[in-house]
Amino acid sequence: MAIIKVVGAIIIMDGKLFAGKRAAGRHLGGYWEFPGGKIEPGETPQSALRRELEEEFGADATILGRFEQAGDQEYEFGEVVLDCFYAQFETPITKTVAHDELRWLTANQARALTWAPTDRPVLPQLSKDGLPQ
Repeated sequence: MAIIKVVGAIIIMDGKLFAGKRAAGRHLGGYWEFPGGKIEPGETPQSALRRELEEEFGADATILGRFEQAGDQEYEFGEVVLDCFYAQFETPITKTVAHDELRWLTANQARALTWAPTDRPVLPQLSKDGLPQ
């Protein structure tokens, strides 16, 4: 089975978590996720995440520390392994490519949404680490 390594951004501003709802018609359309994407050959996870945030949102970002909890999910096409990093936007969001909706969420709001299977294992640890209710 193929292993697909992806990265996700945990962006918290003013006590709220940034998340995107995958666009209808895309794989896992309608599910919420941490923004990010596939690590391309020759990229570090951090450089892949910076590239993905620029491609998806038109925004520059600083990648901070690695988040301790990874996500992992088997699909028919392979096993997706998610590595998350704290990040912050340095410039405004100017576009959205892969999402129908973007939100800033409290922990309670985040728990009430339907998250992509790969992203789900990250949420409980994120709440333990102090994402506001």
